[in-house]
Amino acid sequence: MSNNYLSLFCLLALSVSGCAQHMAKQDSTTPPPTAASNQQQDDTQAKAAAPETAKARDTAPAAAAPAATDAAQQAGNTDAAQPAAKTVKSPTPQETAAAAKLLPLPPKEIVDTINKLTTLSRVRYLSRSAQYDYYVGGKIDARYDIKKSQLVVTNSPADAKDAIKCEYSKNGKMISDKKAIPGQKIEACNKLINELGLYLER
Repeated sequence: MSNNYLSLFCLLALSVSGCAQHMAKQDSTTPPPTAASNQQQDDTQAKAAAPETAKARDTAPAAAAPAATDAAQQAGNTDAAQPAAKTVKSPTPQETAAAAKLLPLPPKEIVDTINKLTTLSRVRYLSRSAQYDYYVGGKIDARYDIKKSQLVVTNSPADAKDAIKCEYSKNGKMISDKKAIPGQKIEACNKLINELGLYLER
């Protein structure tokens, strides 16, 4: 009996030892995971992630496009809301001449007229009133008062309602009781002064 048990025990020991050797042989022949297999896994993961990244990239511009369109529309609406700049038309020579008639003559012209009036020998000097008087029958009566330092030029119309009286200081400034001198009177006085100057130059 003891021999039989001993034989069985030996068989069991041999079989266990053979299994252990076989397991060790399998472990030694199984290769460890290589870098190539790791790279393949990474490539697989990258390919799986690529569609999601591309999808996100395609979605982003689509979301930004309406904002850009809205900004362009707002800019267009702003430009449309602003009125177009009006072009300023330059006055014609006729309009310039008409406007000049409604402005008093430059003071220098008045001062020059006074100098001529007070220096010409054919102008009458009234010593009692200290006035220079120049009269053109039916047209112009011009007087310069030394005491008042004032030039007064009037016309001599047939109708009194058409009479015009123009007053100037010695500095050539037009004198008037009113704050605003009517353009019609300014034009008439300018004409009178020009006529007076022409008569004094003869």
